[in-house]
Parts: sequence; structure tokens; C-alpha cells
Amino acid sequence: MAHDRLLPLPELERKVGFKKTAIYAMIGRGEFPQGKLLHGKRLWRETEIDAWIEAEWKKAS
Repeated sequence: MAHDRLLPLPELERKVGFKKTAIYAMIGRGEFPQGKLLHGKRLWRETEIDAWIEAEWKKAS
């Protein structure tokens, strides 16, 4: 498997341009990757977030 960075919430917020409240609302609606809880901290794989960004960009008008 290729190296995949794990993003904590503050870095995720900067990358996608949404704040915590919006991210968790999208997760609740099944519209955003859930990430994983590792050692008490929620992290997201950067490749999954990049794929989400690409898919959302293609859907945008």
C-alpha cells in the first residue's frame, strides 16, 4: 500500500474548507467519509478525502 497521510480534524478543515459542524453534519447524512477512531482521535485518510473532493468537484455546476 502506498504511503497515506492521516489527517486530524484541524488539517481536514483546512483541506476541504468546511468547519467541524458542517463536516459532522455531512457524515451524519452519509455524504462525507467517516474517518476512523485511532487511539482516541478521529483521523481521515488523505486519499479518501482527495477522492471525495474530486467526486464533489465533478458534481458541481
